[in-house]
Amino acid sequence: MNHRTIGSKPHIFKSTGELEKFSAKKLERSLQRTGLRPKYCKEITKEVTEKIKPGTSTRDIFKHTIKLIRKKSPIAATHYSLKKSLLELGPTGFEFEYFVSKYFKEIGFTTYVGVIVQGEFVRHEVDIVASKPNYQAYVECKFHNTVGRSNDIKIVLYIKARWDDLKNGPDGKYLREFYVASNTTFSKDALDYAQGTGLQLLGVNAPADESFLDKIKKHKLYPITSLKRLKKIYCQELLLQKIILCKDLLTERKLLLKMGMSEEEIKSLFSDIYKIIQ
Repeated sequence: MNHRTIGSKPHIFKSTGELEKFSAKKLERSLQRTGLRPKYCKEITKEVTEKIKPGTSTRDIFKHTIKLIRKKSPIAATHYSLKKSLLELGPTGFEFEYFVSKYFKEIGFTTYVGVIVQGEFVRHEVDIVASKPNYQAYVECKFHNTVGRSNDIKIVLYIKARWDDLKNGPDGKYLREFYVASNTTFSKDALDYAQGTGLQLLGVNAPADESFLDKIKKHKLYPITSLKRLKKIYCQELLLQKIILCKDLLTERKLLLKMGMSEEEIKSLFSDIYKIIQ
């Protein structure tokens, strides 16, 4: 069968450099999760599939797909490109820590970023301390600049050891949970170990029933890197000022003017944001 037809499965290059068989069904499912109309999902899947040749990279497939989605629905495009938007919360990882902190605030916690906590034997820097009355959760953030980087078993083993030391320390009385939050995936061993030990994982493929990406969409916590209309120079300046979420920009009109954006640009930007968070 010709590789340009829907039913064929040419091999494509993943971001890790590995080869895998292209799946039109997998692409269509990913489009359906964006909220795009079924008709458009099928049309885009067909058009993308017809362009694929053996050896095409997943990056090129993404670029072509996102261009087609934007023509149909800018909102669906924001959903589809969420993984990429999280990758752009770099390069240091501090921006991702503040993003994760915003998520825990959204679900009812008071949060503190970059806290030194005494364990039973040594002191630890905890990325995020999330607190409620008589309840604390600690969060370790693992940010990666490339989508192909996964969090392996070594990471969760190390964090479990830290959890054990911290919960037995002087400040461990109300420590109930330890989270590992990442902008990429966890390996199968990491997932299995976390499930067996009680570690909580937040990532592209965790938790299994509702991934971190799903939770972000559910709570409309889109990072400002999702905004195609926002120039990179403005985006970087806003991130430096810890303005992380799209919806946070809605109260920063004066700052955007001071940075050099025109009234018309701000109006268009805010219009995009309202569409995303509605």
